[in-house]
Amino acid sequence: MRILRTLVRAALIPSVPAALAAQVVCKPAADTPESQLIAYFAGPLAFGAMPGTFGLTRGRVVVAGELTAMPSPPSAISRSSGACGFNKSENSELAPVFPRPRIAVGLGHYVTVEASFLPPVTVADATPHLGGIAVSVDAPHQMPLNTILSLRLHATLGGVDGPVTCPEKALQLNSTATDCYGTTPSDDTYEPNVTGLEAIVRGRAGGLRWHAVIGANSLRSRFRVNFTDGRGFEDRNVVEAQLTRIVVSGGAAWMPRPDLTLSAQAYSVPEDATTVRLGIAWRLR
Repeated sequence: MRILRTLVRAALIPSVPAALAAQVVCKPAADTPESQLIAYFAGPLAFGAMPGTFGLTRGRVVVAGELTAMPSPPSAISRSSGACGFNKSENSELAPVFPRPRIAVGLGHYVTVEASFLPPVTVADATPHLGGIAVSVDAPHQMPLNTILSLRLHATLGGVDGPVTCPEKALQLNSTATDCYGTTPSDDTYEPNVTGLEAIVRGRAGGLRWHAVIGANSLRSRFRVNFTDGRGFEDRNVVEAQLTRIVVSGGAAWMPRPDLTLSAQAYSVPEDATTVRLGIAWRLR
């Protein structure tokens, strides 16, 4: 029996490496490309303020849709530096735009709540499962020049799946020592995990409504690798970044009818990325 057990163990030894999974949590320095790339996309995905969905009176209900252009990261941060054990270009441009539905409800006493959820519908190479919540409070009195001040607290939840580390074009079967050895693309997950506080000033100029925003976002962003190579080896490494970013944004809205708002705004995280957001909001009641 001892001989039999020894033979069985010996037969299983070659298969052990293929069953192992690499799972290391890496927390690179803030100035590394790894941290900067994670932060770069947190801004465009953040649940920022949108005209027509805050400052609602009691009982008002608004449904809205927003489209955000996803900027391309600079080449200086689109390649890993080796800080987390790999040094290669990343496929970070999964989709050119990011859609987001919203609903907002006025609770009275100058309070508005907002919510958003984007179901896992694939756009280009990105499959989101991303949500957002926010609460805003208007100041009870107007400011100079008939402007209104609002404070808004928001959070972005969930993530986006896609082949970042090993897209189909990077797969190879030439060498097990080279990245992306295998035939199946990775299915990685990016979780922006953004919470933020915004101060919003809004007013009117002729037939347009304008707003300006300054705020701060706290990032607890995470990137999860999910790649199984041609040998069956599973890469489940995690990269985390904890950063704080200043945010500025502003734009204009037009109301062709009392229950419809069309808007455009620039949303900028000066340290990372600037993007454009287009929105449409329809008041149900």
